[in-house]
Parts: sequence; structure tokens; C-alpha cells
Amino acid sequence: MPFATWVWDVRHVTSASARQQILAFCRAQRVSTLYVAAYQFTPAQAEAYRAFNHEAHRDGIAVHALAGDPRWALGRYHHLPLAWAEAVIEFNRASGPEERFDGLHTDIEPYLLSRAWSEHPARLLGGFLDLHAKVAGRVGDHRPLQLGVDVPFWFDDDPAYVIQWRGRVQPPSHHVLDVADYVTVLAYRNYAEGAEGVIELASKEVAYAEQAGKAVVIGQETQPDLVPAYITYGGTSAAYLWAEWAKVIRAFQSRRSFGGIAVHHYDSYRELVG
Repeated sequence: MPFATWVWDVRHVTSASARQQILAFCRAQRVSTLYVAAYQFTPAQAEAYRAFNHEAHRDGIAVHALAGDPRWALGRYHHLPLAWAEAVIEFNRASGPEERFDGLHTDIEPYLLSRAWSEHPARLLGGFLDLHAKVAGRVGDHRPLQLGVDVPFWFDDDPAYVIQWRGRVQPPSHHVLDVADYVTVLAYRNYAEGAEGVIELASKEVAYAEQAGKAVVIGQETQPDLVPAYITYGGTSAAYLWAEWAKVIRAFQSRRSFGGIAVHHYDSYRELVG
């Protein structure tokens, strides 16, 4: 079963000892994909990313360049993520096959722009979708590079956010699946079954991805001391976490669209499982 994790701290890339530590963790925990923060490519950083990617690929681990900002959903900021996408593509062009990124991964959460979201959610959603269509166009010219997108589970649970885009009326997460290669649905609950459990929260995305021929990775949270407590496995135990994830895997393992579990994020995940 594929596992992924977000890596936000670039020091895990720039330090040789930290690189060895994170790769050892991936081997132990069967993590096969890393979403690694990669927004700036100074010459020194570029060399560090090349070394990291080469070492990860040697262990059979895919590396996706990670970036995001809620403001990127606004049209006037689209030039920033598009420049980032071009920078990743140029990085790959200048790198050897084993040094390249395998994908781009966005974490753009427009609902964090509280006032703008409450007043103009459709405008922000439209900008969010337009942006990913543009990025997908860039990525499509540089296969096998992939595009993955973080989406909250409630994008297809709340009918208030159904939106018309490109002539179709459907939830935002379904629109995203029409243009991206996969989504990571942030189904942040620390229990698998029952009402509002992980399985229920991710089921619609998995079903739509099956129709679209795309993939859904189920995101889980491990940071401690979050409120409400039920959104995170932080403060529980590795044994409890694995027992709940086993239920999720059993529920979806027969679905072609199920792309595994992604854990937010590496530092808290490592702390939780020891």
C-alpha cells in the first residue's frame, strides 16, 4: 500500500545527515512518495534537491515538489505559482534523470482567506480551478511529470460549493480531478469508520476518481494539540493509528482509484511512531 508524507522543512533536504534520516524513516514506514517543499531554486538549493532526489530514487521513493499559498487562488497572483511550475520544469530540464522531481504538488487552501472566502467563495473557487487548469497545461507538456492537488473533504460534501466551471456543474474536487493526475483529500479524522469517519469523508472522491481514471490519496493528520482533537492522530499511539489505517485500506484497496495514504507531516509523523 503506497504511503506519502509532506515535508515542509527544507533543512531535511539541505542537510546530508537529515536526508539520510528521512530516507531511513521512509524505508521503515514504507513511505514511497514525498511531497517536499521546493519553491526556491538558488544554485545551492538546486544542488541539494538534486542530491536528495537522486538518493530518494535510489530507494524507490518518488519526490514531488510542494508549494502553496491561499492567495494563489486569486487571479492577480496566478503568475506566482505559474512561475514556480516553470521553475520546477526548468530544474528538471537541467538535471539528470535520477535527479528530477516526479511531480508538482499544490497546497492552496483559499478558504483560509477568511473574509474573501465568506464574501466571494465562488470567485475564489473559480480562480483555484483556473489556476490548476493552467498548471496542468504546463505539466502536460512535460510528462511523466505529475500534478497533485490538496483538497478538503468538504469540497464535495457541502452542496453550497457546487460550482459551474467549463460548462459542468459539480463539486470543486471533481473539477480538480478532471485536470490533475491525483488529489490528496484532507480527510482529517482520527477514526476510520462511522459518521464523519475517514472512510465516509473520502468515499465520494474515490468514486468520482474511479470514473475519471484518476487517483485519490487520503490525507491524515498527526500534529499534536490540534483543536478539535478528533482531526489528528497526534496524542494517540502508533498502534491505534495503524489499526485505524488498516480499516481505511480494507475499505478502499479494491478500488483502482485509491492511491494510498498521505500523512501530514513528516516531523509529527516521525515523532508519533517513534
